[in-house]
Amino acid sequence: MAYRIATIPIFLLGLCLSAQAAKNPQKTPPASPVAAPTAPADGSPTQEEVTRVVLVPYRPSLIRDPFSAPTDVEQATKGDLVDDIGVKGWLKAGGIAYAVVSDSRGNTKRLPVGYRFRDGEIVGIDEKSVTFHQWDVSSSNKTVYRTVVKTFKREEGKR
Repeated sequence: MAYRIATIPIFLLGLCLSAQAAKNPQKTPPASPVAAPTAPADGSPTQEEVTRVVLVPYRPSLIRDPFSAPTDVEQATKGDLVDDIGVKGWLKAGGIAYAVVSDSRGNTKRLPVGYRFRDGEIVGIDEKSVTFHQWDVSSSNKTVYRTVVKTFKREEGKR
């Protein structure tokens, strides 16, 4: 019974409003003249230019599955880490000092001062060691670093 008491007034109200809408068809208010937007004198954008919506399509660039572990090929293209470098010695050619290093894959290279790795760079080469500045791989802040000094590895056959 309470359900009927609540629905009857709502039904009658809807019936009255629909009858009233039939008597008064949609009348549009007279159009008011709208002034064309003018650019401000100081060169700043207008309100319409600021609030304009521009459609930008989404083009994802991630090719691999984000839940799979990176492969060795992907890691090799990113560069070596300072911790993976083994220092073999140094040489001087053309007035420039080079560090002779081997990477984790067994490749031997000669690298000058200033050579950048994925997480650091070579900052000094002397007769006994190579000095690196190493920063966090996930950070873009290169001013916070730790200094790593790696001494030359002694060859297996030498005693």
